[in-house]
Amino acid sequence: MKKTILSLMLITSSIFAMEGKTMTVYKSPYCGCCTKWIDIMKSEGFKVNSIETNEVNNIKQKAGLQAGQTSCHTAFVDGYVVEGHVNYSAIKKMLEEKPNIIGITVPGMPIGSPGMEQGNTKQAYNILYVNKDGSTGVYESH
Repeated sequence: MKKTILSLMLITSSIFAMEGKTMTVYKSPYCGCCTKWIDIMKSEGFKVNSIETNEVNNIKQKAGLQAGQTSCHTAFVDGYVVEGHVNYSAIKKMLEEKPNIIGITVPGMPIGSPGMEQGNTKQAYNILYVNKDGSTGVYESH
């Protein structure tokens, strides 16, 4: 019984750990898929500060992202960059594990990723981690 209660408490505290975290998202004023992604993050409990700008590429560069690692919007949460249509599961994992990386990215705009839904059509894609030296690796596959 004690193990069950402890497990439930850990799961509950993990869920609420994301609740109320502030995420700042830089996006083009003309991008609708970014808005859909932001809505998903809000539904997961994030407080989102959305900033519309025509200088998104400068923000990506200042964040340490390189060509081939970028997408349409750039977010920051707890000192990490979250680039593009990254799934909540990967963001939650990163914030819980706190790896020594710049952040995570879904390069491009794969159909079926969060905010890029098109019915039942889904492209396979990877969420990459980005190291401080610019190298990448697979963080999650979808």
